[in-house]
Order: sequence, then C-alpha cells, then structure tokens
Amino acid sequence: MSTVDMRILVDAGNTATKWQLRDGGDVITGGQGDLRALRDWVVTLNDSQQYAVAVSCVRDASYTNNIQEVFDGLSGAQFHFARSAASFAGIRNAYYEPQRLGVDRWLALLAIKARGENSAVIIDVGTACTIDVLQNDQHLGGYILPGMALARDALTTNTEKIRFSRDPEPSISLGSDTASCVSSGIWLTLLASCQSVIDRFPDVKVYLTGGSAPELAALGLSAQRVDSLVFDGLDFWLNGA
Repeated sequence: MSTVDMRILVDAGNTATKWQLRDGGDVITGGQGDLRALRDWVVTLNDSQQYAVAVSCVRDASYTNNIQEVFDGLSGAQFHFARSAASFAGIRNAYYEPQRLGVDRWLALLAIKARGENSAVIIDVGTACTIDVLQNDQHLGGYILPGMALARDALTTNTEKIRFSRDPEPSISLGSDTASCVSSGIWLTLLASCQSVIDRFPDVKVYLTGGSAPELAALGLSAQRVDSLVFDGLDFWLNGA
C-alpha cells in the first residue's frame, strides 16, 4: 500500500490522540495530546522528506478532517485512512457489517498477525473496555463494556445520592463508603469480565493495552502488556501485508 520508509502513524481515540514517527520498523519519536500538540510536533518535521501518514480514528468525520488539516503544511505527506474490512492478510472479521467494527479493534487484530500469531484474546481498557477473541485467524467477536471513568460517571449522573469527591486507589476489596463501593464494584466488574473470557480460551495468549491497563494488571489480570497494538496494526496495514 505504501513503499515510503518514513511513516507517521496517528491513533485518534475517544479521549486522546497519539502519534509515532517510524523509519521502516523503528520508532523514531512520538507523542500524545490534542490536535494543537500534534500540530506543534508536525512543524518540527523535515518538509523536504516524503512521509506516509496512516490514521486510525474512532471519532467523527469532522475530527478526521481536522487531523488532515494539521498536516497541510507538510508537502510530502501521503494520507491513508484505515478502515475495517471483511478480511485482511488472512484475518477474517466476525461482524456481519465489517465496516462497523471499530477500526482500533480491527488494527489490534492485525497486530497479532504482524507478530506471526493467529490466535489471541485482546483486552483494550480505556474509555471503553473492549475484549476481542481471535482464533486461527478468525475473529470470533467480542465485548464492549464501559471503562472505569465512563461507568463511574454513569452512576453519579443517573442517581440522586451516589456522590463522592475522591477517587480511591484501584481495588476489588469490599468498600466501606460510597466512593470505595463504586470504585471497587467497577474494577471488579472489569476484572471479572476479562477473566471470564480468558478462562474460556485457556490456550490462547492474552494481550492487554489501553490507559487503564496498568491498574487492571495490578489487580491480578495475567496478560502481556503491549502499548503499541494499534500502531503495530496500522503499520502492518500500511505495508499492505
């Protein structure tokens, strides 16, 4: 799909935008923040260089357009916008409407293929917690749960008396006040949900990523931490397999 060695990979999630510059397979630099921070980073790049820019965006079309505008001053940029598909490089999408699978989840599946593997449980815990199962190159499907902050905000927004001003340390112990009851209940739900899926596929490697991955691992979830799954899948997709 692209033969340009210098690649800018952009992962626009629900709450944060991240980026990497890769030369071949090597990560040169990167960062995360809002579009202003991305723009400030782009202006430091060598404008005489050719770049393949690959974008994964789970936000709306206007945000995608805003990302492209950030690169307007980079004359050597060639844009590629990742989309979920029915299949790619032998990986088969479980969705009846393949394009409706979140592109970040699709790219995480492709990252497993890029690692030379064909089966995995992939847990991405951030704004939402997604769990996807890949078995012998077939995506079996997955689950979507609210992440920690989303679940907490749902409780405080939609109830009269669940209110608190502090966020306790992550725990699955029984709570002794409203704040700890809510926090422990959400972490327990996330941990138990993930563990339930893992237990159903005991011979499959488990990958854990996302902003709340450190907390979930500290609570006892046994998985391989990988922070670059979407980037790795995006790079693999850009290579055209």
